[in-house]
Amino acid sequence: MELSHHSLVQYRLPSTGELVPLLHIAPSKADVERLLVISPELADVLAAIITRVRNSADTVPLVVAYDIHEREFTPPTPVLFQHHVGADSRPVSSASIRNWITSALEGTGITDAAGQPLAFKPHDFRRIFATDAIMNGMPPHICQLLMGHASITTTMGYKKHRVLHQPGEKPQVTRSSRYRNSV
Repeated sequence: MELSHHSLVQYRLPSTGELVPLLHIAPSKADVERLLVISPELADVLAAIITRVRNSADTVPLVVAYDIHEREFTPPTPVLFQHHVGADSRPVSSASIRNWITSALEGTGITDAAGQPLAFKPHDFRRIFATDAIMNGMPPHICQLLMGHASITTTMGYKKHRVLHQPGEKPQVTRSSRYRNSV
């Protein structure tokens, strides 16, 4: 949701000159910057988004977002997920993304064991990725780096088979007061 135009970078391998697409994540969950190698296909998708949101000056417009965790407005940033409201560009809200996910799931007609429609939050996809990666052989210390976990214990918690939290249930991971106060 908070990807900016500056998040997509490239590194040229000195030995071959090959370009390696990278995704720069800052700040991350633990307020630590990360640089991840991404597939050329994901780089193409992000490049297409950048092309789509550029304005007449061929730049990604700077938009101000509201940080619901910090309860303050962010400095203007060239976020990739934005839309036009009149003459202004505004970031796509987390609520809009949750609504899109809910609508997509409702359209599938898939239900859980109790016959209720499936319900996902954006963070659930993070959990699914980590569980799938570890259960399919990714070394836990590599997954730990990708997820930005300070402790391998947190990462290993994804190795357990579990049911995603149900609507209205508290998330299993919350932001600590240390994180909220450090930003």
